Amino acid sequence: MLAAKLGLDKGQLGTLLLCFALGAIVLMVNVGRISDRFSGSYALSLGGSLVFGLAILMIPFVDGLVMVGALVLLAGAAFGTLDVSMNIEASDIERATERHLMSSFHALFSIGNIVGASVVGFLASYGGGLRECLGGAGILVLLSALSTRFVARSDGKQQSRATDTGATDSQATLNRSQTLLVLLFGVVAFLAFLAEGGIMDWSAVYMVDTLGSSESVGAYAFAIFAAAMAIGRLLGDGVTKRIGHVNVLRFGGLVCALSLSTMLIGNSVEISMAVLALCGFGVANMIPAVFASAGRIGSRAAGRAMSIVTTMRYSGLLLGPALLGFVAQVSSLTVSLGLVTLAFALISLGTLYLKRRLSQFHKQTQTSESFA
Repeated sequence: MLAAKLGLDKGQLGTLLLCFALGAIVLMVNVGRISDRFSGSYALSLGGSLVFGLAILMIPFVDGLVMVGALVLLAGAAFGTLDVSMNIEASDIERATERHLMSSFHALFSIGNIVGASVVGFLASYGGGLRECLGGAGILVLLSALSTRFVARSDGKQQSRATDTGATDSQATLNRSQTLLVLLFGVVAFLAFLAEGGIMDWSAVYMVDTLGSSESVGAYAFAIFAAAMAIGRLLGDGVTKRIGHVNVLRFGGLVCALSLSTMLIGNSVEISMAVLALCGFGVANMIPAVFASAGRIGSRAAGRAMSIVTTMRYSGLLLGPALLGFVAQVSSLTVSLGLVTLAFALISLGTLYLKRRLSQFHKQTQTSESFA
């Protein structure tokens, strides 16, 4: 819609997408430090939501690539702020309540994607344009953000990071052991999002171009994957409580790697449909497990830990589709999906080392291993 309104070619559209990514990454890198310094992330979440809603609300009402690019850059920065601060908030709530909740929070994100895509499709089918779609989305974001002012907040949750160690938030830093563990979880986030993005962007193309299915079947395949992810996240907190975050990563990576291998070998539309459902369940709780673990490891420096894993995760989402597309161009889409399979296998194998490092960390800090 945006490209049609402004008459953009693919290169100009790519520039706008780059503006969004640039704004997001710059804030993702820095917002955790700000959150740790000022004892909480609610204000950052609220501010990010309001700016994001205003930016996307205004995009349909401006003309010219420069003005739109500036708004897209601002929207990206707000999104980066919101992404990190929301996950810090979720981590604080988990630690304050001593419950596994991260997967449920991310399930709402998945459900929002499905509902949003459905609403946009409905509006477009009845003649809705950019103003109706982006304008309506902006208003909805603003109303949702403002509604949080009426939700009672517990001071204990806001102060959980400050009271963990008895030090002030302005002194919050990650030590060497914490930094190593957070970076390891960041690598997992990078691989998981690279692989997840690869499935989302290329599974339908694989169904149509390689297996010869219709475009509608390809669309259904994507829907099956997205729905399985949402269901998996709704069930994820109970699963995580029983087997722990590291095992969620290990078994999820193993399920996805074996399933995708079966799809590539089986060369069947029916098998591919079943495989995508399994992959949706397998990948569903990887990112929630990474965020929950990073927040707990970071403790009162949870903001810095969350910034690291969020930036590495987003880098995987940015680089993944481009890398897989290049590989598909010079070889085949089967090879590209083979790289996705390899990424899942590396996640599963990497948890063996990650588990050992976590055990050493828990012994050093004498913290509970219930979230490991």
